[in-house]
Amino acid sequence: MARGLYAGVVENLVITLILLISLGSILIYKKKYKILAILFAFFFLGNGFYFLGEHRYKVKDYLGVVSVVGRVSDRFEEGEHSYTIVLDDVSIAGENAKNIELYISKDSNARDLEVGDILAFESEVEVMPLFSLSSLNSSIARQDIGYSASVKQSELIITKGYKKFDETIRLAVKDLLYEKMSEGNAGIAYAVLFGDKSGIAYEVNEAYRNSGIIHILTVSGLHVGFLISLIYGFLKLCKANKYLNFSLTTFIIFIYAYLCGFAPSVVRAAVMGVVIMLAKLCGRRYDTLNALGLSGFIILIVSPITAFDIGFLMSLACVCGIVLLYPLFYNFLRKFTPNIVAQYIAVSLSAQLAILPFLATFFSNYNCLSFIINLLIVPLFSVLYPYLFVVSIICLIMPFMSFLFVIADYGFTAINFMSSIFANTVLQFTLSPMKLAVIVFFFILLYILGQFLMVKPVNRFLLSTVAVLCMTLSFGFSSVMSSVDKGTFYLNSYGQESILLVNSSGQTMLVGDNFIVKRCMKQYNIDKLDYFVALDDLAAEDVHDLEDYGFSYYICIEGDNAKEEITIVSPSQTIVAGDFVLNYIVYQDKLLGVNINFDDVDVFVANDVDLNYNITIGYQYFFSIYSPDIVFASDNYQLAELGDFICVSSKNNDMTDYNYSLDGNLLFDFKDYGFKVRRID
Repeated sequence: MARGLYAGVVENLVITLILLISLGSILIYKKKYKILAILFAFFFLGNGFYFLGEHRYKVKDYLGVVSVVGRVSDRFEEGEHSYTIVLDDVSIAGENAKNIELYISKDSNARDLEVGDILAFESEVEVMPLFSLSSLNSSIARQDIGYSASVKQSELIITKGYKKFDETIRLAVKDLLYEKMSEGNAGIAYAVLFGDKSGIAYEVNEAYRNSGIIHILTVSGLHVGFLISLIYGFLKLCKANKYLNFSLTTFIIFIYAYLCGFAPSVVRAAVMGVVIMLAKLCGRRYDTLNALGLSGFIILIVSPITAFDIGFLMSLACVCGIVLLYPLFYNFLRKFTPNIVAQYIAVSLSAQLAILPFLATFFSNYNCLSFIINLLIVPLFSVLYPYLFVVSIICLIMPFMSFLFVIADYGFTAINFMSSIFANTVLQFTLSPMKLAVIVFFFILLYILGQFLMVKPVNRFLLSTVAVLCMTLSFGFSSVMSSVDKGTFYLNSYGQESILLVNSSGQTMLVGDNFIVKRCMKQYNIDKLDYFVALDDLAAEDVHDLEDYGFSYYICIEGDNAKEEITIVSPSQTIVAGDFVLNYIVYQDKLLGVNINFDDVDVFVANDVDLNYNITIGYQYFFSIYSPDIVFASDNYQLAELGDFICVSSKNNDMTDYNYSLDGNLLFDFKDYGFKVRRID
């Protein structure tokens, strides 16, 4: 909300005014002036803390090649030809800096990299945006990444460094898991223990997501709850007094949160767990809603930017839904089902309903059978997770006992089997993304339906009707405000550029792909894309990866024509795709790019080729014929010198009209023969 207020977003301003005026009027009417003062104090305090929190992520923009020194952390992925790692304890040009996400091209003659190595090299560093298309880049925020860079392994100076305590523990457990479990299940087990999903295959992750059990891979309240029950119960059996029990359990949970990198969902669950134990210790009644508010307050005071983290939001919403809706579902279900079944179904339905807005906004897909698979998986997981945790501790002390992981391997195999069955059900549908206003009124509706609002049934019905009406109006208003008639979107993420074109007929064309294209589609209510244009070869497997966009046709000049939708054309051929007209431009056997004409506008998307003398002549000849209105130059910002057009580059320089690193993701439009541009971040 605060970010929208600072940015002048109308939706956020309206919602804030409605809530403040409504609550203020009620409190004034009831003469609750102290509460009113506290409300406004926290409002301004929260906005101030958010401003400071976001400011903490501001980074210096370094121009040109700079010297970099950093330590290899355990955020470490090794491929066949490259490494993708996160460097911490970073120094750039002799100054302390935020972490760097580093892409390293492998060299067969260099020694393998290890966690703890100190790397020194020279390279350009690109600032990583904290937000893209109104969404927080969670991995950047969680890992405190400020920059990205790429380098060849042969260009590195590598010295032996050190491992941190938490890395030593995680890596020791990881080695044990991969030694005794199958590779796929070891990656799942590691994610379950520490929340790091980098070792999970894409197909497995999609199966868990589509079946509705992705939450077991994110360390959250489910995991911490099992852990607290295990430790607290064990110490109770050992006749430990209540003070020692509370102290040891709290200490172990804190250590576990530290090993998980203090992920927001873990901290939230840990604080609530400590409050529960503290209530028992003091003989006081535990209030779940207050404990939830306290945990959220603590997290957001320390890191206000966490308010945008999907894991934190879903964790908070899940508990909120259970607190508000569980009694309603349970009291209804216990009339005709056994008590234990009614409890499980009520918990599952309450949690699934509460996270619905976030599933719609961040994932889009919803499986109608997800609550059923959760009824099967959660009881199994309630045994499997504590077992995995205990065995990990035992094997760290006594490695020869690592054969015990085999049982966990069978358990995850069973979960994988069930998830694959439920993930392929036809009872799935796509949810429309919900804007902030819709989500706010959705949770107001849940509160009205819950047990905490003491009003007559008639008044509850009237209030619910008003909340539903506000949700409907907000949804309609946000859809109209965010839709776009036509335009040219420039989307850049991790050095991958995509150009999304929308013409006056509503037809859409995408050149290139990256993960924020879907964010753009959601934000501007674009349901599907019509045409995909590739600047490199396109094979059938690439088409499979792009099927979620709903493309009708795929266009390229090279590729595997294994699918009818792939249209392979020659460079000299003019391609008509709906109301788009395309020409691939090739000079001296090198693809210079593709020119696209629509709505009397020429857009040229350049391929990333070296601008030697001959290629420059080729570009000059092309520009003399086509005279494009706008050129997306990729890294070749020198193209700006070759013609009279708007030039956009991912490189920060003085030649181009717009630099990605300065301006972020952009929307270009030609209206009434006038050129307009605006940021869409």
